[in-house]
Amino acid sequence: MKAILLIAASATALTACSYSSHGPAENHSVERSGLVASGDVNATGSADYSGMFVDAGGDIRRDLSLSGANVVSDARVGGDLNISGARIRFTGSVAGDTDIAGATMYLDGQFGGRLEVMGARATIDGDILGDLDAMGARFNLEGRFAAPVHVVGGGGNGRNGRVVLSGSLEQGGYICAGRVDIRRDAQVDGPLTIISDERPDWSGSFEYEALDGRNCEHVSRN
Repeated sequence: MKAILLIAASATALTACSYSSHGPAENHSVERSGLVASGDVNATGSADYSGMFVDAGGDIRRDLSLSGANVVSDARVGGDLNISGARIRFTGSVAGDTDIAGATMYLDGQFGGRLEVMGARATIDGDILGDLDAMGARFNLEGRFAAPVHVVGGGGNGRNGRVVLSGSLEQGGYICAGRVDIRRDAQVDGPLTIISDERPDWSGSFEYEALDGRNCEHVSRN
């Protein structure tokens, strides 16, 4: 019986989420941490969530920072967004710049500034109004990209990753990966440069260069 009570007490302590807020009403910031850090907030300042499992929502007038093994958020951010984690899902909106690093990422929101993504696999949907700068093993570009994209495939051991484009590139950009697939419903306006092992089977206009055994991370960009 004592062992059961000790286990229950330990579990309760682990799942407890610490909460703190500070600052005047016009710049009220919030911090949540614990094994599970979750909840909606209305912060006139910034917000910071950290834990094993993070679920953040609400309205944050300034910056939002999220870190955890599993991160989910549909928050509306008036400043910049920073996320780090293993599994990341973001479906909110960001007025400023966004920096995201993770193993598996699903992004489907409105990103008003620059979007920087680094990780193993990412699906990027929604409206991306600023430049996209992405590096990773596999990217699915499904959204509307209003500014130029810069995507570099990676993965270690000389592997250059894969990029699948089915969205809209309104100002073109640069993509380097071992394999680049362009779906029929993709739309590209503006100059697009693709460097890959084989030329993509697509009838649209783009400039192609053979990768020829090089590492995308070391290819110089003109």
